[in-house]
Amino acid sequence: MGDISKGVTRVLVTHHVHVLARCDKVIMLEDGQIKHYGSFEELTAQGVDFAGAVDFEGEEETTDSAHEVQIPEEVLKSTDKADLKEKAEMKEKGENLTTKEEREEGAVDIALYSKYAKAGGTCIFFNMFAVAGVGRGFEVFAAFWLAFWAKKAVQSASTGTGLSDDEHTYYLNIYAVLGMGGVACLALRATFMAIHRLRASRLLHEDLTHSILRAPVAFFDVTPIGRILNRFAADMDKIDLDLTQSIAQGSSTIFSVVGALAAIVVATKGTFLVPLVPISYTYYVIQKWFRKTSTELQRLTSIAGSPIFADFSQVLSGTPTIRAYDENKRFISQSQNSFSKLNASYYLIQVSNLWLGLRLDVLGGIIAAFVGGIAVATSSRNFIPAGWLGLALAYSIEVTAFLKFGVRMIAVLEADMSSVERVIHYSTSIEAEAPEVVEHKDPTGKWPSEGHIEFAGSSMRYRDGPLVLKDINLQINGGEKIGVVGRTGSGKSSLMNLLFRITEAEKNGGYIKIDGIDTSEIGTNILRKNLSIIPQDPVMFSNTVRYNIDPFGDATESELIDAINKVELTDFIATLPDGLDEKVAEGGENFSQGQRQLLCIARSLLRKPKILIMDEATASIDNTTDGLIQEMIRENFADATVLTIAHRLNTVLDCDRIIVLDDGNVVEFDTPKTLLAIPNGWFKRMVDANRMSMSIRR
Repeated sequence: MGDISKGVTRVLVTHHVHVLARCDKVIMLEDGQIKHYGSFEELTAQGVDFAGAVDFEGEEETTDSAHEVQIPEEVLKSTDKADLKEKAEMKEKGENLTTKEEREEGAVDIALYSKYAKAGGTCIFFNMFAVAGVGRGFEVFAAFWLAFWAKKAVQSASTGTGLSDDEHTYYLNIYAVLGMGGVACLALRATFMAIHRLRASRLLHEDLTHSILRAPVAFFDVTPIGRILNRFAADMDKIDLDLTQSIAQGSSTIFSVVGALAAIVVATKGTFLVPLVPISYTYYVIQKWFRKTSTELQRLTSIAGSPIFADFSQVLSGTPTIRAYDENKRFISQSQNSFSKLNASYYLIQVSNLWLGLRLDVLGGIIAAFVGGIAVATSSRNFIPAGWLGLALAYSIEVTAFLKFGVRMIAVLEADMSSVERVIHYSTSIEAEAPEVVEHKDPTGKWPSEGHIEFAGSSMRYRDGPLVLKDINLQINGGEKIGVVGRTGSGKSSLMNLLFRITEAEKNGGYIKIDGIDTSEIGTNILRKNLSIIPQDPVMFSNTVRYNIDPFGDATESELIDAINKVELTDFIATLPDGLDEKVAEGGENFSQGQRQLLCIARSLLRKPKILIMDEATASIDNTTDGLIQEMIRENFADATVLTIAHRLNTVLDCDRIIVLDDGNVVEFDTPKTLLAIPNGWFKRMVDANRMSMSIRR
């Protein structure tokens, strides 16, 4: 590391004091102020004890470093090529881990329309169309009634009598009824539309949320977060706001076109049927081309939005790193490229709309020209009443706009349905993890009561990779304190994932039993609720401190205060303006890493589990606090089974027994005293290598 960063000023923030002797200067902070400054030798000569951790023999390095036993140089050279090959293979697998986002091709499946209709209520969905059709019927009939009224008025005027007030009132009342009928149908359609939109959006969102929350961890390993956010943001936005509106406008336009064409046919006494057939065929071909292109472009636009969400979420959490490495320009350029791709696909959609508009304008002009020709040809023969010819001309102009808007709205509807397609794909195609509840299998009463754990022939792999745990056979007695050690990649954390069923065991006849109950046969809810883990990366919720310690609200105020006292956070909580009701920022950013870890430990203390797993839980805590935490755990979990993945070897030396893992196999399992007595044993070599490393650095 020294050769790589030679000539560069290096600032190391740490609570591992074994590295301080290698630093030129040491700054010791306390309560936000510099308490001591100088070289390590100067400060130790002054009596600075660095929080009581100056004794190197008493402090152990991380197991990952400690397990790296000194290997002869010739052995290293012989394994270089093998290591390089293995790294190249791992890199290739990593690059292929995330596949391209899935995209359907061709027209949207008709079954999706049925699913969407059913989501909001099939009856309401079809009533919306029926009411729209009746409303258009009222509108067209009112126009003909007005033409009939005008004809009667002209005939009466030609005889010199004219229509009486009662006759005018009669025609007016009928016209008013027809108009009010159209308005009532419009209001009723809007009501059906609102009800269906709300029900469908809610159900689709609930299904999507349930599918994502029940998805196995393997799904999130291969799926960028941007793709998931895109479903919840852009796709659900279209379903919430645009889709029902597109359906309503599309259906209204269809009825408007059908009504206008029917009116023209009736007004021209069927002569319009002659050009209607070729015009309809041309219209069908144009809209078919347009719909295919528009739907595919909308799918591309939806996919183009995923990188934007992914980049934004990554930048939010990684802003300090981006600034530290001065990579602002690269991320800005990457974001601009993503937006450029999105804008390009959106621009193509607009261009395709212009392509459609030009051709439909030509069709509309042909219809208007034909009706005008009929009007001129029949003007001297009185074959068609003048009022009806006027209606036909009016509707021929109207149908031009309706045709253009109608095809566009049908294409927009199909494009918006691609959002339903994407949401339903995630709601139905993601294989859910094991069920939360298994009737007649889940244990009742207080379980586990003893904390006895039995592994028998258990193996595990991540996705389609190699086995990371191989035929694990262990018997852990209730109340035992078990240390789990092994170098990086040996399977320590995988053992805990297997216990919690985060990743399911191989179906090879093996099993894991807790107090005699096979955990693979019960629901994940009762299993995970009755086990407790203090993870290496503390999990914080964007809520109050109180909620983070007691998310279920089961503890009393005195129990909360007692838990805080045990993790040495009383003074810190007292400095917060709102105390336990202080808001926690997203990811706990307003707390240090160590404080977040202590809050997670307090959360486990309140639950009082019979089985506790500590996955390098004190990695972010200084040595003195680590010692206090270890003592506190020994006192408060005296009767519980505790499995500790070691971060410092001294944290597991007082365990009842120690599990030593290597390449997914249990290579040693016994008391620390017995393991240290084995000549050239795995655990003994780790301890000896760690002491040698400490001696060299000292």
